[in-house]
Amino acid sequence: MKKKLTIILTILSLLVISAAAWQAYEAATLEDRLLKIDRQTQANRLLELSLPRVQAEATRLLEAERAKLGNKPPIGLMYYNMPAGGKADFNKGYFMLTSQGVQCPQGDEGLLEWLNRTPIIVDAIRRKAYNSNAPVIDPDKNIEYDPEIHKAVMSVYEVADPNQEIPLKLTGQPGPFFIWFYEGLVVCQRSFPTTHGKGADGFIIDTEAIAKRLLPLVEPGLLAPEIRFIHRGERSNIFPLPMILTPGSEINLPDSGLREDALRGTVASAWLITILSIVILFGLLAFYARLERRRSDFVSAVTHELRTPLTSFNLYTEMLRSGTLPPEKVAEYHETLYNESRRLGHLVENVLAFAKLTRGKVRGRQDVGTCSKLLPELFNKVKERLKKNGIAFHYTLDPRTTLINLRTDLLSVEQILTNLADNAIKYAESEHPEVTIHVLQTHRTLSIRFADNGPGIPAALQKDLFRPFSRSAKSESGRKPGVGLGLALSRDLARSIGGELTLDKSDSQGSTFLLTLPLGE
Repeated sequence: MKKKLTIILTILSLLVISAAAWQAYEAATLEDRLLKIDRQTQANRLLELSLPRVQAEATRLLEAERAKLGNKPPIGLMYYNMPAGGKADFNKGYFMLTSQGVQCPQGDEGLLEWLNRTPIIVDAIRRKAYNSNAPVIDPDKNIEYDPEIHKAVMSVYEVADPNQEIPLKLTGQPGPFFIWFYEGLVVCQRSFPTTHGKGADGFIIDTEAIAKRLLPLVEPGLLAPEIRFIHRGERSNIFPLPMILTPGSEINLPDSGLREDALRGTVASAWLITILSIVILFGLLAFYARLERRRSDFVSAVTHELRTPLTSFNLYTEMLRSGTLPPEKVAEYHETLYNESRRLGHLVENVLAFAKLTRGKVRGRQDVGTCSKLLPELFNKVKERLKKNGIAFHYTLDPRTTLINLRTDLLSVEQILTNLADNAIKYAESEHPEVTIHVLQTHRTLSIRFADNGPGIPAALQKDLFRPFSRSAKSESGRKPGVGLGLALSRDLARSIGGELTLDKSDSQGSTFLLTLPLGE
């Protein structure tokens, strides 16, 4: 049973320590996790507030640049002028592509040179003029032409009149602008029909420059926002630009101080619960160890107390049975056997009474009467016990207590006084041992002072005097009998009937115990 209980306590201890460690970890990381959630929530809220303004401004800027190109591209001219109003700071330059080649307005010669050095972009502009969904890179220019699959998508284009001697003219209205991008390059273009196939015009967007125009519109709570070109797998949130607004790593949390104050109490509570759990665990273990020690002390003490009288019983009964004793010794042996049986009976009575009180069982009987009627008979029983052991006894009653009603359990009071008398008998060392009892009336209580003139109780033993199985060095060495249960039982009995038992004083002149009892109504 002990082994199973040890295993159970070990498992419970590991579980409690594990739970306490997890609780400590949760408490230590709670603030960071909640702060992360707050930052994410605040960032999402600020993004939701910022995006409509950013989107509207991006649309306005693009519309303004598109409007500068008008509805009639200047085709057929060798050189053409910059659109009215010039280009915006985020516009790298305007372009126009027809069967005559790629052109730029006067002043954008640098862009024209760059386009001529980048045929992949020019080829993509030409393909998307016929089909806005055409790929930027021609996957295979040598593929066999299939009009149903590759028409106006790959490197083959419709040409209305292949005769280049016929003047190039516009044959319809330009289509809507659309945006496409390739490796960080953003192109806004539209297509228009001509006598020599589809043409295209538009402008190239500087993403860093337009981001600088849009960033001031972001909520100031985002301390380090970023507007950048989208990465692979990302979706744009600034339509139609292939760009994304991100909150950055720094978010202003205006009520962060309040959050920290609130979290501080929560974290402190979590740590307190963790510490309390560990303290309770070790308290239970200490209690179990103390319980085991008390059980061991009890078994050792009771075994020792039972062995001596049982040895006497065996020896004396054997001698009585053999008939070898002188007749004058028989009475002496009978008296010894009687005294040992009384001592065993008293020991058993104390153990049973202590067990009942430990389980919360009390006698519950009530004796009612005046002090002058109830107490003298009780004190006379104590007197007889002390007298048989050569100890003088006398008692005094305060005259004020003569007519006072007492409502108590006399059996419990008798057992308390008997245990005190037994201790006085056990440790009596003076030439003229004496016990006195003084009965006094105090405020709503009756005080019974039990005093002896023995050697007193050492100061080192007084703090554990009422602890069960606490014994003096003389008792433990076997010089004085006892299991260390009398005073613990006496105090529990006193409390069970509403009173109290304390050590009033103890010195070389003797010891005084104070028993207080509640008065009757």
